[in-house]
Amino acid sequence: MERTKAGPVMDAGSGAEDRVDEGILDELFLVMGDGGSEGLVKACDLFLSGVPTRFADIRSALAEGRFEDAAHGAHSMRGSAGAFGARRLSMLTLTLERLCRDADSTGANGLLREMETEFRIFRAILVARLGQLSR
Repeated sequence: MERTKAGPVMDAGSGAEDRVDEGILDELFLVMGDGGSEGLVKACDLFLSGVPTRFADIRSALAEGRFEDAAHGAHSMRGSAGAFGARRLSMLTLTLERLCRDADSTGANGLLREMETEFRIFRAILVARLGQLSR
């Protein structure tokens, strides 16, 4: 496990059990999918389409030295990721938030790239799970 000033970062090879909180995802699908999947699909679309914008906003804030804005963006993303069961992404955003509060732009930018990769993996998991609804 790699360690930064802000704390531990999970191994890049983390398994699915570390990557996704199935309990949260199951609950989300149960509650939001109750009575039809339209609301669930819409919520997932909002999450999946909003994260890349948040990445861009955080990257811009870091480039401009606005560490507090970057930390706020990371905090907001952490809440969304947690609500969708993206456990590893949520943990990475917590570390990013700490790096931003420490004004560690090098560490934050490196972690942001790792987070983008993690988001792509989680997006594939979520889209596959949504695909199971139509079966």
